[in-house]
Amino acid sequence: MDKHPFTFSELRPGTGSNPQPYLRFLNFFNKRPDISEDKFHECWKTVHADLGLAVAGWNGHCMRYVQQLHTTPEHKAELRKYGIEPLPFDPMGELHVKSIEDWVLFQASPAFSEKLDGENFMAGPVQVMTGYDTLVYGSRIETSGGKDGIVPDDNRLKPASKEHARL
Repeated sequence: MDKHPFTFSELRPGTGSNPQPYLRFLNFFNKRPDISEDKFHECWKTVHADLGLAVAGWNGHCMRYVQQLHTTPEHKAELRKYGIEPLPFDPMGELHVKSIEDWVLFQASPAFSEKLDGENFMAGPVQVMTGYDTLVYGSRIETSGGKDGIVPDDNRLKPASKEHARL
């Protein structure tokens, strides 16, 4: 690491990297087996989303909510076709929050817990990962704060050679 000639000096050890000012919660779960794929995805992206955002105080605790992955059996089958084993979940939702404690306390509030409808389309427990983002390449998310990483028009980026370009 000490002898690596960095093209991007901001990536050198000790530069502080580019941590973003939020924690990301990734929520993994599965659909109830007794409902169709279409009904599951439609319920999650309409009724559930509306109920969540309608909770009093939502915008004081959550800076971003993305229904990151609407995975289907076809997506999983295609991954397997290429020898890639998918995670055993149907979707994954993403939240940007201020802190773990703040989000957990908000989720435990009566306003939040009375509004959720997960039992209408989710099976089993929700599995969660959380941590911070270090933005290396791309633009910041304005609603979540932070600063840009290395952006696509940075003149230090090299174009693909003809034999490596796919387009």
